[in-house]
Amino acid sequence: MNSPWWVKRVYMENIAPAELKQWAELYCEIWKEPPWNEDFWKPEEVIKDFQTEMSNPDSAAFLLLVDGSVKGFTHGYSVNREELRAIANNDLLDTIFSEDKRIYYIDELGVAKECRGLGFGKLLTARLQSEALGMGIRKVVLRTDTQAKAARRVYEESDFIDLKVFDANYPNRTYWLCKA
Repeated sequence: MNSPWWVKRVYMENIAPAELKQWAELYCEIWKEPPWNEDFWKPEEVIKDFQTEMSNPDSAAFLLLVDGSVKGFTHGYSVNREELRAIANNDLLDTIFSEDKRIYYIDELGVAKECRGLGFGKLLTARLQSEALGMGIRKVVLRTDTQAKAARRVYEESDFIDLKVFDANYPNRTYWLCKA
């Protein structure tokens, strides 16, 4: 890629309105694609979700900016056992907590079509993993669709393992774990 790019740590209280809008629009665009096929997202709803998720004191978000435009994003936050049960809609992930009171959950990762295959997904994932380690959290979990080949490759290359635990509400999505 010949265009200037950088990864920016963002907080809800300091994100530029234009970046927030681009982030939400990119989110809607990406989640319309297969295998997600979630064409119901609206930017204003996505922004409300971001604001709620980013209110968690352990939340972190990173944007990939190319030529000043948002072309990728990731965000996550720490969760306890009960919070992960609510996300997964089951208790099948309880065993990953063992002595850990909190683990880090990568909620979203997305990269614009024109920027895929360039290592940005892996870079964004690494930034969140580093954020979790900085908080003393040594386990990171996420979920992705079984048909999301590119995402699964990013996670495999980032040392995640597929736990083969399926989400109760999204039967094509499995949970992945990385231990630092």
